Amino acid sequence: MSAPGLQGLRPWIIQRITAVYLAIFIIYFALSAPSMGTMTAGEWRAWAGSPVNTISLGLFLIATLWHAWIGVRDVILDYFPNVVARLFVLALVAAVLLGSLLWGLKALLLML
Repeated sequence: MSAPGLQGLRPWIIQRITAVYLAIFIIYFALSAPSMGTMTAGEWRAWAGSPVNTISLGLFLIATLWHAWIGVRDVILDYFPNVVARLFVLALVAAVLLGSLLWGLKALLLML
């Protein structure tokens, strides 16, 4: 028996909520991109450094990684019957996602 919250309705709802946010942000960015034209690094920094865009990008990063964690975790739980291999792969995926989060947040904070 698995721990409460690891399987079932809660991860399903979280994944759907993150998917909706990701879709909304991608549509927002796709609609904003044509008005941006060709941007220099300074102009990109100014666009991404505005409070609304910084918060939106930060939430996009968190939503993407959370969405990925739930999906990859479910696949690993389904296809790795060996507990040791499962824990190793889960730890590896968690380390990569955590590193990605830290790198992304560092990049966002350097734009401010």
